[in-house]
Amino acid sequence: MPTKQEAARARVRRILWAAGLLAAVVIVVRLAFVARDFDAIATSAAFDAARSNHTQLRAFLHRMPKGGDLHTHLTGAVYAERFIAWAAKEQFCINLADTSLAKPECKWPAEVSLSAAMHDQKLYDRVVDALSMRTFLPSAGAPTAHDKFFATFGRFGPASGGPYFVAMVVDQLRQYDDESIQYVEFMTSFGCPGDRDKFVRVVGEQSSDSAKLTALQANGLDDCATAKRRDLAAAVEKIRRELACDSQNSQSGCSVTFRFIAQIGRNSSPDDVFVQTAIAAALIRAEPQVVALNLVQAEDSRIARDDYDRHMRIVGFLAKDDVAVTLHAGELWLGLVPPTDLTFHIRQAVEIAGARRIGHGVALAFEHDMQGLLGEMRDRPVAVEINLTSNDIILGVRGKDHPLPMYLAAGVPVVLSTDDAGVSRIDVTNEYFRAARDYGLSYRTLKAIARTALLHSFLDEKQKGDELKRFDRSSADFERAQARSRPPLQNILALLEAAVSPSR
Repeated sequence: MPTKQEAARARVRRILWAAGLLAAVVIVVRLAFVARDFDAIATSAAFDAARSNHTQLRAFLHRMPKGGDLHTHLTGAVYAERFIAWAAKEQFCINLADTSLAKPECKWPAEVSLSAAMHDQKLYDRVVDALSMRTFLPSAGAPTAHDKFFATFGRFGPASGGPYFVAMVVDQLRQYDDESIQYVEFMTSFGCPGDRDKFVRVVGEQSSDSAKLTALQANGLDDCATAKRRDLAAAVEKIRRELACDSQNSQSGCSVTFRFIAQIGRNSSPDDVFVQTAIAAALIRAEPQVVALNLVQAEDSRIARDDYDRHMRIVGFLAKDDVAVTLHAGELWLGLVPPTDLTFHIRQAVEIAGARRIGHGVALAFEHDMQGLLGEMRDRPVAVEINLTSNDIILGVRGKDHPLPMYLAAGVPVVLSTDDAGVSRIDVTNEYFRAARDYGLSYRTLKAIARTALLHSFLDEKQKGDELKRFDRSSADFERAQARSRPPLQNILALLEAAVSPSR
């Protein structure tokens, strides 16, 4: 008969054996569960392995499907070298005083033919620098990066005008295709210059917003929208022809779905902003290719600050419930504007203008009741378009100062976008790289962000569903390729780690 000590040891052995068996069963069950996500687990492991090698990490992110770019200004997206090539071909000139592009028939000696820059490397470099943030150094004319950034847009001149609309879109579609981007919403202008003075005058004669809108409708608002719709249809047809999208030999760029956001210059009179917004809303209601409206230009400018509340009310009145709105809001920082201007821009864009997405949202920390605002953005939901490089260049906000982690932690939908890739000298991949490098975001988080760009696009529900299915297929293909490129033993170890780690 065993002693009490022997019996106790036997019970301990049975308990340990049972515990070991239970652990083994749990691991087997977990293995069976996580094995269904084998390719994604292997891809996550490949991403984690690339973190310490920035060259490898950029290459990984370049190939990774990244959904869409929802915040990009068309003229600011194009690289200076492209503008120079187009302008030189058309015999445009360069103003030597401010290095801006000018129409042909140069006025010597203030202007010289831009074709000369193609044979003068120093002049060529000077023009590239003037049209972008490359090699920026403070000067009397542009003492800060903020000043230089916004000054570049006036220098593009005629090379970014109507005749080059098609060329700019084609150029960007090819770039997005190369980066595994399947969708983009280009911000661009759709005004009717010939009617603008008349429209502003008739609006100014009325006191209420309802009367202003009625006056616009009586003076040709719908005709303006019809003309813009006709012009856009012709441009889209040229884009498809340029890329041979309807032939068997379609070119790079055809696979990228694109739409437009009508942009409104906020640094003009309230009546002018009303007119621009009314045209945008009328066009959006008539033309499915134009999906939303947005206010552009520096949010810290005097007019934008003084009239901010009025602008939000104009947008809310004219957009109502049937026009999608995304707004630059909170593209501000302490020192750039008085502290009171930091406290309400994001909230008013959401609550008064009815924005479904917010561009930048950098000044989150200064908003009244930040936690309440985050909860409201999460619940509505209102997505935030994060532009890391742009915020760094224009506002000097980077690293731990940036609210990206706060938005993610609060459950607010987040997308990564470029803002003005050409001016900033970046691409979409760079923004994903910064998010991974500076904030430690995982592959799964970046993949979710990429998918969120499609979920919060302004496509209709059927189109959105089609794009999401396409993204899921592309992601599955990417993950399958990643898994197959890794040694089998590494994948097995990654699977075991995922099985024993509750967080995986």
